[in-house]
Amino acid sequence: MGLGMGMVLGGIVIGVLVGALVLMLATKLVEKFTPSFGQALLVTLACLGAVFVVNLVLGLIGFAGGMGGFAGGLFAPRRLLVLVADFLVGAWVIQQLLKLPSGERMAYGRACLVTLVQYAIGLAIGIAFGLVFGVLLGGMFAAMHH
Repeated sequence: MGLGMGMVLGGIVIGVLVGALVLMLATKLVEKFTPSFGQALLVTLACLGAVFVVNLVLGLIGFAGGMGGFAGGLFAPRRLLVLVADFLVGAWVIQQLLKLPSGERMAYGRACLVTLVQYAIGLAIGIAFGLVFGVLLGGMFAAMHH
């Protein structure tokens, strides 16, 4: 059990660090400046906390999770509501905490665009990760079968 908890904790730490790097890249692509790693890490942690609270509240009122897990499919209306809420709250946190080089706050629309680019980069990373592990595991199972 300790090994499993260590792996989960390590996965969260790696996820936050990669998330900060993705935020830096997304901001560079949208706003043409790169925040410091420390600032991106702080914003990523704040987004994670805010999204956790939103999911907790939506879960308590019956919109997230529930008995069925993925019952109703990934694109069930309540799952889409949670995804939209996460998106809007994440963009708001980015807008509030990520300062432009001039010291001003980013416009909320631009923060939404940064968040959208983050989602796209995250999806691309997830697909690449899935393909790599799929090929590795597929090859391993094929080798064990013969």
